[in-house]
Amino acid sequence: MFGIVSCIRGRTSKWRIHWILLVLLAFVSLPTRLSIAQENPTPSSKIAEEQDYAFAYGLYKDGLFQLANEQFERFTQRYPRSIKLPDAAFLKAECQFQLEQYEAAASEFSAFLLHFPSSNLADNAYFRLGDTYLKLKKTQEAISAFRAVLEKHGESKLAGEAAYWIGEAYVKLEDNGNAIKYYTLSYENFPANRLRDYALYSVAWTHQKEGEYAKAAEWYRRLLKEFPQSGLTASSKVRIGECYYYSKDYMRAIEELTAARPTIDSAEQQGEADYLLGESYYHLDQFDKARVQYEAFLANFPDHKLTNEVTYALGWALLKQKQFAGAARVFARLSHGMDALSHAALYRKGVAEKLAGNRGEALRSFTQVYTDRPRGEYADNALYDAGLLHFEESKLSEAKGFFERMLSDYPTSDVRAEAYQMLGECLLSESNFEAARSAFAQALAQAQAPFEVKVTSAYQVAWCLLKLDRFKDAAEHFSRFLAEYPGHPRSDEATYWLAESDYRAGDYRSSLKHYKAVAESARDLRREEGMYGIGWSYYKLNDLSSAIEAFERLIVAFPAGKFSFDARLRLGDCYFQQKDYAKAAGVYRTVVRLFSRQEGAEYAYYQLAQTYFRSGDSEQASQYFSSVISAFPRSSLADDAQYALGWLQFQKKEYLAAIREFQLVVSNYPESEMAPRAFHSIGDAYYNLQQYAAAEKSYREIIRRYPKSSFAFDAIAGIQYCLTAQGKTEEALAAIDGYVRDNPESALGEQLSLKKGELLFTQKRFDEAAQAYRWFLRQYPQSNQRASAMYWLAKSMAESGKTLDAADVFEQAASARNAPASIVSSSLLEAARIYRSEKKYDRAFTVLSRAERELAKTESAPEVALLKGLVFFDNGAIDEAKSQFEYVVTSYGSAVQADKARVGLVKISLQMKDYASAQSRAQVVATSRVDEVGAEAQYLSGAIYLESKEWQSAATAFLRLRYVFPSYDPWLAKAYLGMGQAYEELKNLQKAKEAYRSALKFEREEEVVAEASSRLRRLEGR
Repeated sequence: MFGIVSCIRGRTSKWRIHWILLVLLAFVSLPTRLSIAQENPTPSSKIAEEQDYAFAYGLYKDGLFQLANEQFERFTQRYPRSIKLPDAAFLKAECQFQLEQYEAAASEFSAFLLHFPSSNLADNAYFRLGDTYLKLKKTQEAISAFRAVLEKHGESKLAGEAAYWIGEAYVKLEDNGNAIKYYTLSYENFPANRLRDYALYSVAWTHQKEGEYAKAAEWYRRLLKEFPQSGLTASSKVRIGECYYYSKDYMRAIEELTAARPTIDSAEQQGEADYLLGESYYHLDQFDKARVQYEAFLANFPDHKLTNEVTYALGWALLKQKQFAGAARVFARLSHGMDALSHAALYRKGVAEKLAGNRGEALRSFTQVYTDRPRGEYADNALYDAGLLHFEESKLSEAKGFFERMLSDYPTSDVRAEAYQMLGECLLSESNFEAARSAFAQALAQAQAPFEVKVTSAYQVAWCLLKLDRFKDAAEHFSRFLAEYPGHPRSDEATYWLAESDYRAGDYRSSLKHYKAVAESARDLRREEGMYGIGWSYYKLNDLSSAIEAFERLIVAFPAGKFSFDARLRLGDCYFQQKDYAKAAGVYRTVVRLFSRQEGAEYAYYQLAQTYFRSGDSEQASQYFSSVISAFPRSSLADDAQYALGWLQFQKKEYLAAIREFQLVVSNYPESEMAPRAFHSIGDAYYNLQQYAAAEKSYREIIRRYPKSSFAFDAIAGIQYCLTAQGKTEEALAAIDGYVRDNPESALGEQLSLKKGELLFTQKRFDEAAQAYRWFLRQYPQSNQRASAMYWLAKSMAESGKTLDAADVFEQAASARNAPASIVSSSLLEAARIYRSEKKYDRAFTVLSRAERELAKTESAPEVALLKGLVFFDNGAIDEAKSQFEYVVTSYGSAVQADKARVGLVKISLQMKDYASAQSRAQVVATSRVDEVGAEAQYLSGAIYLESKEWQSAATAFLRLRYVFPSYDPWLAKAYLGMGQAYEELKNLQKAKEAYRSALKFEREEEVVAEASSRLRRLEGR
């Protein structure tokens, strides 16, 4: 009765008070007229018959039903013409009922009514037949039997009770309208009915269950008025208060229960009334009064059936009053059992302990929750809270483990969104940004995600994308965040990072717009950063005049700000870019004077040197380049400055002096990126001096030391020029040919050649890759890698559109000498798939026949068998396909291919309109897998319901995909499309629109999106 009260705080109570009260009425006593037959003895010539009957009846009266049943059976067989035959037949059926042999009893009562329809026991037989069907849970049959009492024996004393039990049967069928009808009939039309008060009570209860609390209260009051002595009066008084409670009229509930409380004699009902009073105070946020009420209940009714529930409620009241230690102690009283309430109390104990600051005890409680009852209602919450405890203590690895376990073990948890969010936070702290982004996205994808989880996760997805350098995507997500949560406290921060994302994505006009929004916001703490971003955005847009103004405004607004140094440098850079070297030099000199010890000051020295160089003042330029080297020897600009010194000499055509400066770059900074440039410049200097051998040597040093340098190609060109200048044309060509062509027999050359093909393939340069593999096959005919090269040659050809030629090469690869098993299996399967896709079914069967022979004992055998079935299906050979799929299921029942074959059988059944078989097979797969195969099967389940026009079932089947297979977008998108169609057929256009809008979110599923858009336009155009 207190189910709703219990559910409010996470528990479900399933008992029903009036069933408990009526259990004693389950057995309907036989009418006294049965014994009348015993008082009318037959003539003395039938003494044996009388004795046999008396014996059977005596056994029956003594409760020896098995023996009585045997004797009544014997009696009916021996005396088929006896006047007592109807009584014996009835009592035989009654014995079987008492022996709980309900199927036999139903048969016997039915036979009785067939043979003795006019018997004075017919009403009893119909009544007992109804009772028997109720025992057998054959509710409709029970209704028919009880209704026969009303229709055929309306004057019977059992008619009123029959109407009552019809009402009870309809309750079982959840047909509350008919239940109320027959309860009312039992109460109103049969004044002598001994169950009238129960009928009246049941009318009230059924209205209450339907949420019609005002009607329910009215009927309960009628019972109090008409049956003041009924055993149901106390319960009715409590139920009236309960109706107001469920109506959320808690004050009225308190008034009714307080007024009724002194008149309630039953301790059981007194306790229920007190509990409801406490609950009403609780929902009025009068937690102190609720606590007092709960404590009084526990003192007055320690053995009440609601004692545990009240104890649990007391714990909640203490939690609400922030008496966390006390709440933990109360919950601890209930936490030692193994029932659902004990499980809930143990979890709440952990919560209270955590709030009380007793984190160690809280962790132990949470651990006990999910270890003692891993499938309990709060096991997932306990895992989540244990993870939170660890996260709050910066134990990120442990916290992550808890969140991952909760998400893995509890796919329908109500805290999945929160767990995904916290997993994302853990991964974010580990700088695992891609995994973190995925976790936050999963949090957003949860249908019941709380508002703050959505806000935080939406922001963090954008942040992760920013950290992953996916700046365009980050900008899109920050924009989406601002559109959805414009007034949120994080909106200013999101605007700033939107500007940063735009900037890093190279969208400087957008970044300028958003930096301005930051700078102009009075409340934004990042105003300085916004002004700095404005300057940089103008600079990147090459609007140098605006950039100069922006950096000057920043310097004026924040003269000692964190960007004061860099803003001045950028100001100098703007003048430098405008070629206003005088102003640039003035700014750089100011920076050198004000920030000589600032990290990065060497840049100002370097740029000052550059301004002098651009102004033609080589002496001043040389002085400041030298200052960079002497004052900042470890600077990243020292090598650049040293190179610049050489370049100054080179520009003056002082090549020998230039060479000396460049050689200092090579000797002092051998790992610098300037070293290959310096070697190249040395070569150029020697070349200009017409010392070609020395120049060639310098160029070759680049190839030897820095083969991957961007100067390698220039070095090869330089070598060519030098050799050509010396008349060594053949050597020039040899230098260009490269290592692989010069060393065809080298093992390294073989590996590099094959690697070249792989690299070209991964770069999607498939024609060049194919050419490289062909060259390899010609160059290394005896290579152990020949089969692999042939396989990848075929892959390259297939990718470049030469599919049938590729299939031929795959077959050759499978036949290559010493071909590894993996190459053989992959090649045959690839060839078969190509032939299938190209509809060359005969060739596909030829390859698959070979594969069946050669791969029979390998792990590829299930895939070969499945593929054969798919080829049959595609070729329209439905019977053969069905046989092949069934073979796969039988032979490889535990492999994924078996379930794929089951999906094939589903499609065949659907094609043949065998919806029952199709649905059954689809359910087998959908309820046993959590991967894409299961998702397809679940989708097909919905499609089958659509085909068979079972619209509601179709909608439910498609909806299941969202919760069970949320990660498989192609099927989920199609499911939303199917769901929309089902709702259209059900005339629920609002839900149809919602489904189509959900389908639009799957942007990659272009066909689905197009169809959903079309349907949505059609619906919205109505």
